[in-house]
Amino acid sequence: MFHVRDRRTGSLFDPWAYLGPKRRKLLDRSWAGLFRKEILPHLPVEAIIAAFHTRMGRPSKDAYTLMGALVFQAMHDVTDEETVEQLAFNLQWHYALDLSDESDEGKYICLRTLWTMRQLLAEKKLDRLLFDTPTLRDDDLVLQQAV
Repeated sequence: MFHVRDRRTGSLFDPWAYLGPKRRKLLDRSWAGLFRKEILPHLPVEAIIAAFHTRMGRPSKDAYTLMGALVFQAMHDVTDEETVEQLAFNLQWHYALDLSDESDEGKYICLRTLWTMRQLLAEKKLDRLLFDTPTLRDDDLVLQQAV
């Protein structure tokens, strides 16, 4: 089953308020704030829906989280094992991916899940779209997805 967390519906309370204004400002001004605001909402998660059954199977990890982790892996040039560790413990990664809960469900992936998502993106030839999406304008993105 395909799982995508709804990021359009806001929270009643700011889940990041515990950071305090100074650390929050640092995050907002960092690459993590930029990714969260400008790139995360445009990741091509809809393009992999067809690979999952609508009712059968275990729910997948959040597609935005997995795609974001793969982008961060390439961006920071880290191994698969380091990617799993960073997703579990790195506050910048959590902020960039809007992972405010402290559950394993949201912040833990196993190596096989990471490998499966990478393979799925490569099979569907979405790896290039995933890395080109942040640099394309909205009209270019519509044309690219139509091809």
